[in-house]
Amino acid sequence: MNSKACCFKVILFLLLVSPQLTLLANDPGKNDNPPAYTAFIVSGKVVDNKGNALAGASILQKGTNNATTSGADGSFSITIQGDAAVLVVSFVGYLNKEVSVTSEATNLVIDLTPGISSLEDVIVVGYGTQKRQLTTASVSNVKGEQLAAVPAANISNSLAGRATGIISRANGGRPGADNSTVYIRGISTTGNNAPLIVVDGVIRNNINEVDPNNIESVSILKDAAAVAPYGLGGANGVILITTKRGSSGAPVFSVGGYWGDQQPTYVPKMLNAVDYMKLKLEAYLTENPGGTNPTYSQDYIDSYMDNHRADPDRYPVSDALNDVMRKHSPMAQAFFNVRGGGPAVKYYAGLSYFHQEGMFEKANYERYNYNVNLDVNITPTTTASFSLNGAIQRTMDVDGGTGQLFRGVYKFLPVAPLRFTNGLWGESSGNAPLGVVNSDGYWRQYTNNILSTITLEQKLPFIKGLSLKGSFSYDPYNYFQKQWHQPFIYWTQNTSTTPYTYTPAYSTQETSAATFAWLNEQYYQNNTITWQGYLNYNNSFGLHDVTVLGVAELRSNKQADFRARINNYAVTIDELSLGSSNKNDFDIAGGSGTGSQVGYVYRATYAYDRRYLFEASGRYDGHYYFAPGKRWVYLPAFSAGWIISNEKFFDNVNFIDFLKLRASWGKSGNLTSTGFQFLSSYFLRGNAYAFGDGALVQGSYVDRENNPNITWEVAKKTDFAVEATFLKGMLRFEANYFLERRTGMLLAPQIVVPQEYGLQLSQENAGILDSRGIELIVGVNKRLANGLQFNIDANFSYATNEVVQVFENAVTRNDPRRSRTGRRLNAVFGYKSLGLFTTADDKDGNGIIDAADGYNIQQFGTLRPGDIKYADISGPNGVPDGKIDSYDEVEIGHPNVPAIIYGINVGATWKGFDLSALFQGGGMSHINVYGFMTVAHFNNNSNSSYEYYNNRWTPENQNSKYPRAYSAPTNNNGQLSDFWLRSSAYLRLKTVTLGYTVPANISSKVAMKNLRFYVTGQNLVTFSKLKFTDPETPGEQGYPIQKVIMVGLSTSF
Repeated sequence: MNSKACCFKVILFLLLVSPQLTLLANDPGKNDNPPAYTAFIVSGKVVDNKGNALAGASILQKGTNNATTSGADGSFSITIQGDAAVLVVSFVGYLNKEVSVTSEATNLVIDLTPGISSLEDVIVVGYGTQKRQLTTASVSNVKGEQLAAVPAANISNSLAGRATGIISRANGGRPGADNSTVYIRGISTTGNNAPLIVVDGVIRNNINEVDPNNIESVSILKDAAAVAPYGLGGANGVILITTKRGSSGAPVFSVGGYWGDQQPTYVPKMLNAVDYMKLKLEAYLTENPGGTNPTYSQDYIDSYMDNHRADPDRYPVSDALNDVMRKHSPMAQAFFNVRGGGPAVKYYAGLSYFHQEGMFEKANYERYNYNVNLDVNITPTTTASFSLNGAIQRTMDVDGGTGQLFRGVYKFLPVAPLRFTNGLWGESSGNAPLGVVNSDGYWRQYTNNILSTITLEQKLPFIKGLSLKGSFSYDPYNYFQKQWHQPFIYWTQNTSTTPYTYTPAYSTQETSAATFAWLNEQYYQNNTITWQGYLNYNNSFGLHDVTVLGVAELRSNKQADFRARINNYAVTIDELSLGSSNKNDFDIAGGSGTGSQVGYVYRATYAYDRRYLFEASGRYDGHYYFAPGKRWVYLPAFSAGWIISNEKFFDNVNFIDFLKLRASWGKSGNLTSTGFQFLSSYFLRGNAYAFGDGALVQGSYVDRENNPNITWEVAKKTDFAVEATFLKGMLRFEANYFLERRTGMLLAPQIVVPQEYGLQLSQENAGILDSRGIELIVGVNKRLANGLQFNIDANFSYATNEVVQVFENAVTRNDPRRSRTGRRLNAVFGYKSLGLFTTADDKDGNGIIDAADGYNIQQFGTLRPGDIKYADISGPNGVPDGKIDSYDEVEIGHPNVPAIIYGINVGATWKGFDLSALFQGGGMSHINVYGFMTVAHFNNNSNSSYEYYNNRWTPENQNSKYPRAYSAPTNNNGQLSDFWLRSSAYLRLKTVTLGYTVPANISSKVAMKNLRFYVTGQNLVTFSKLKFTDPETPGEQGYPIQKVIMVGLSTSF
C-alpha cells in the first residue's frame, strides 16, 4: 500500500527529530531558560484518619510515571525530578490525596480519608490514559492483584464476574487449554466474536500466555468511544493488559508461590456390573416381551458377584472412570520480581514458573514467564523505555487427545476386563483406555513467544503539553508440535485353556487410531512488527482542558509453517529420518504468507470546568484482506458527558458526591473470514489426469466463486450511562444501556446450484444483527471503628441479540414458528415434547403404542410406553397433519452461551487478616444433556450412569426424568427436543481467599517488608438445577472443569 511509505516516514521523522528537539530544549543558545536537571528526595509516612499505618499505598509524582509504594510501616521515600512536585497518594478504600512538595519537605505524614477513590484513578484506554472521572467512554477495570489471586494459568478464567460486559463460557480444565471463551457484551456477529487483545499498547493476541503476577491492570473497552482507536479490530470490544513497571525508591524484591490440588467439579457415577446387567435385561424384556434369550439372565446376574470372587478374570468387575482417571492432580506456581529505581532509571523485572498436571499422567502443562521493563530519563524532557515479555511453554497430552479417552472411559462396560489379575489390560466397546495411557505415544507442543518494545518520547518545552513519541515492537512467535503414535495394545483372554492365555491385539479406539506407528511433526512461526508514531497535546487554559492525540500505526507480519508425517515405522524411535522409506508413507505440507495493516488514529477531548465533557475519536484503517479500492475504511466515534455534581445548583445536595451522565455513538469494524476472497483461489490435486507419455500429473481447481466486493463488518454502537457515588464515597452506582447494529456479516447464500456449475457460491456481506443490553454496578465500602474494613461490589451484565437478516432457506423463512430471523442468534430449534407415553396409552396392552390404541400421529419408529411424545404443531399446509417432521420444529431454548453474567465480590480486612470472595453466576442459557449420563446404552451397549438409572421410566416410575431402558438409542427418543434441554443457569463460588499478614514488627526482624500466608479455593461450590454435571460443561466428553484448593505465601524485602 502507498500508505506504508507514509507511515514509515512519520515513524522515522519522530525517531530522527527527537534528538534534535532534545538539543533544542537544552541548548542555551536556543533557549534562554533551559530547564535545570535537579532532583530531591521526599520521605514520609502514609496513615489512615486514625493514625494507623497504610502499607502498600501508592505515591505518584503527578504528571509522570515516577511512583513508589509505602512499606509495612507506612513509610516511603521517593526521588522527585525538578524543583517542586505534586504527589498523588492513593490506597484501596480511601480517597486520593494530592500533596504539594518541595525540597524543603521532610518526614511528611499523609493521612487518607476512607472512601472510594476510583473516580480519581487513572485508567488505561486506547493509546493512552484518562482519569476515570473525566472519561466519556465505557471502560471496566480490573486490578492485577485480583487476577494474581486466582489459581489459573491465564486471566481468561478470572475476568467474568469482576467486570461488567464480560460474558464467558468455560472450555474445560485440560492443562494448557483451560482458557475460557470471552465475549464482550455478548455475541454480536455470526463470524469472529473474539475481542481484540492489546498488551502494553500493542495489539497482541496472547491473553493465554501473560503471567497474572506481572499484570498491573486490565481495562475492558466496550462502547464506540472506547474502541474507536482500534478501528476494524474493535467491534467485538478490546481487552487492554498493562504490565507492571518500575517505581522510584530502593529495590523491593518480591517472592511467592502456591501449591494446589485439582479435582473435577463433577464426576459422573457410572453403573456397577450388577446394575448394568439389570438395565440390559430390563431393556431386552421391554423390547421382547416373553423373550428367552437375554444377554444376561436373572440367574446369571444373581450369581455374578459370587462367580467374580471365585474367578475375577472370567467374571470381571471394572470401574474405568475411577481406575483410569486421576481424581486429584497438583498445580503449582512460583514467582520472583524486583522493582525500584532512581531519578534516571526505573526498572521492573520478573520471573515465574507455572506447572499444572492433568487427570491423565501424560497430560500436563508448564510455562516459564520472564519480563523486564525499563524507563530511562535521558534528560528532563526525553524519556526512553524498553519492555521485554516472554513465555516458554510446554504442553503435553496423551496420544490422540483426551476427548476419545473420556469417551472410552464412560463407555467401558463394568463387566468387561479393564485389567486382568496378571496386570494385563483388556478392552470394551472398541476402546482400550489403559492401552492409551500406557502407550509410548504422546502429543507435545513447545511454544516460544516474545513481546518486545522500545519507545522514545520527547516533550517539546516550547509548546506546553506537546510531546512526540515513537515506538517499535517486534514479536516473534513459534511452536514445534510433535505427535508420536504407537499402536494401542490390549489383550484378549482365552478361557478354554488352563491356565488362561492372553494374546495381544490392537485397539483402533473406535476407528480413531491407526494400528501402525507414525510420527507427525509441525513447525510454525509468525513474526509481527509494529511501528507507532504519537503526537500528543495536553494542556489547560483556565477552566478549559484540552487533549489531542494522533497516532500512525503500521503492523506487518510474516508467517511460515511446515508439517511432515511418516507412517509405518519399523523401529520405535521417534525421528523422521528413521521412518518408512516408502514414499507412499510420506505426507508433507507447508506454506508461508505475509500481512499488513495501516491505521491513523485520532482522539480529541475537551472539558469545561470539569462539568461538560466532549470527545471525538476515530481511525482510518487499511487492511490487506480486501480488494484494491475496498481496503480503507473510516470509523469515527463521538461522546459527551455531564458531571452534574459539579454544577452550582448541586452544592446543597450533600448525600451525592459525584453524578455524571454520559453517552456515545460511533462505528467500529471487524475482519470477516479469511483474506483474499476477492481473488479466485486455486487448489492442487494429485494424479488428476494423464499428460504426454501417459504419466499422471497434478491438476488444479477452483472450489468457490471470488467476490471482489467483500469487505469488513461494521458495528454502529450507542451507549448511555449514569455514574454516581454517595455518602462520602461509601456507595457507588453505575448503569449502562447499550445498542449495536452489526452489518456486513459474511454469509454463504442458501441456494442450491446445479452440480454442473462446478463452484460454490461466494460469501456475501449480507448479515445484519441487532444487540442490546444493560450493565449495572453497585458497590459499598465501609471502615468500622474497630478497624474492620469491608467492601461489597455487585455487577450484572445482560446482553442479547436479534437476527435482522440472514440467508435462510425458504422453508424456514416463510414459517413464523421456524424462522431464524427475529430471534436470538443460535437459538435452539427442535420438537416440543409432551412428556412420556404411559402404560395407560397402551390400551391393548401389547407393549406398542399405535393406531390400535387410538394414537394416530406418526412419530419415529415403533413407540412404547416410556418413549417421548411430541406435539403435532403443523404440516405443509400450516395445520397439524398427523406426522412429526420438520414442520413441527419450534424454538425450544437459548444458546449455550449465557445472556446474563453477574458477580458479587466481597472483601474484608482486619488486624492482618484478609478475606475475599467472588460469587459468579450466569443465566439465560441451555445445554443438551442427551448422552452417556442420561440415556441407556448410548453407544454400542455402553455403560450408563446412576443419574439415568435412578430417574428412568419404569411401569412403577412413570413420572420420570428420562425415557425407558432400551438396548440401543431409538430414533424417536434421540430427536432434538425440549425434553433434553436443561437450564444451565448457575451461581458459583468462583474464588475465595483467606490470608494473614504477619505484623511488620515481626517480619522486619528477618529483613522482610511483609510476609503473607493464604489459602485459596476456586470453583468450590456450585448452585444449579443440574446435579449430575457442571453447568459450564464443555460436553460430557470434554475435559472436566477443575475445583482447586491451594496454599501459598508471598513476601517482599
